[in-house]
Amino acid sequence: MKKDQSLLMALLILSAVLFLAPGTMAEEILVTKDGIHMGWVVSKDRFMTCRKMTIEIGEGSVEEIIDRCPTLEKVPPVKGLIESIDTPNQILSIRIEGGQIQELFYFEPTGGYAKTRLKDLEKGDQITITIPVPGRLGSIRTEKKQDAKRLF
Repeated sequence: MKKDQSLLMALLILSAVLFLAPGTMAEEILVTKDGIHMGWVVSKDRFMTCRKMTIEIGEGSVEEIIDRCPTLEKVPPVKGLIESIDTPNQILSIRIEGGQIQELFYFEPTGGYAKTRLKDLEKGDQITITIPVPGRLGSIRTEKKQDAKRLF
């Protein structure tokens, strides 16, 4: 019970401090035996903190939270080509304009028609993406022609 109270107190303090500072929304917290880290998942086994430090998730648990990291530079939508798709690890390797290759983690959407799924993508597809935080893919818009038979 005491551990739960300590965790709750730490979350409240962290939320109060970060709530007052404008910035990028953090999507998760990583709770480990060593503490609580705010940031976002960048692969199935790695977590990036607001300070851009990568931590192995290991035995920790990742939980959703609505809170703010210190301000991160906003990146406008980027166009590129898919180099490879690692479906089991949810990683897209994308050659962006200028030739740079970026590997980005992508959460599979749980529902809705507006989101792209990895199974819908192929190597060489032209896409426009958003990168809300380093190492994390936000949204994907493909340049493929939509299936003419699909009706909304």
